[in-house]
Amino acid sequence: MTDPDRDTPPASKDIVERVGDRIVIAVERLLALGLMAAIGLDFVNVVGRYTGGFTVLGADELEIYALIWIAFLGAAGVSWRRQHLRMDVLYHGSPPMARRFIAGVEAVAMFVVTGFVAVQSFSYVAKLYALGVRSDIVGVPMWLPHLAVGLCFAAMAVIVALRELRLVVRAWGDARSGAS
Repeated sequence: MTDPDRDTPPASKDIVERVGDRIVIAVERLLALGLMAAIGLDFVNVVGRYTGGFTVLGADELEIYALIWIAFLGAAGVSWRRQHLRMDVLYHGSPPMARRFIAGVEAVAMFVVTGFVAVQSFSYVAKLYALGVRSDIVGVPMWLPHLAVGLCFAAMAVIVALRELRLVVRAWGDARSGAS
C-alpha cells in the first residue's frame, strides 16, 4: 500500500490513525484473553484427563473456534499496522514514480481480493445461518466461526479503501494548494 506516513511518530498521526490504533489494541487484548481462556480450558482438560479421569466435552472444538477468530481478527490488525507479508524487492528497487504505481496496483489488488473473499464468506455464513447448521459436539452455530473470515476480509478491504482514499484526498489538497 502507498503510505508516506509509514514512519510518522504517534503524536503527529491524525484522528483516524489514532482511533484505528486504539481499536486494534483493544481487539488484540480481547484476542489475548481468548487465547488465555483456550489455553486454560486445555490445561483443565489435560489435568482432568490424567488426574481426575474426566474431560471437558467439546474443549477441542471450542479451542479451534477461538483460534479461528484469533487468526483472522489478528490478520486484520496486522493489515492495519502494515505488517503483512509482502514481496517488496521490486518496490524498493524502483524510482519514486514507479513506486507510486506499484503501490497503487498493490492497493487495488488487495481491495479486490479482500472484498471478493468478504462477499463470498458472508454469502456462505448466510447459508449456514439459514440452514441452522451446528457443530457436532458443543452445538455451536457454525455461522459463528465462519463469520470470522468475512469480518477479517471486510475489515482489510475497508482499511485499504480508507488509507487509499485519504492519500487521494491529501494529494488532491496538495495539488489545489500548489495550483493557487
